[in-house]
Amino acid sequence: MNDPKAYDGLSGLVFFLGGYEGVVPLVAKLWDGKPLLALPTRLPSPAWWIVSIAVLVVGFLLLCWIDVAKKRRFPNA
Repeated sequence: MNDPKAYDGLSGLVFFLGGYEGVVPLVAKLWDGKPLLALPTRLPSPAWWIVSIAVLVVGFLLLCWIDVAKKRRFPNA
């Protein structure tokens, strides 16, 4: 990754996937929705909560890790 934009693109991808697989199932279950690609909504009751929250936590940690790596690689960017 020789460009700061690569880190930004990776951060955007992680943010999108973390939101779509973590937040969307939580909101969809409140209104009995079935998003097409949100995989946790297809799990039984206790498991989808755990998976959605785990995706949110892992996504947040990855975003922090990517930001630290970008700042270390490009301190002036």
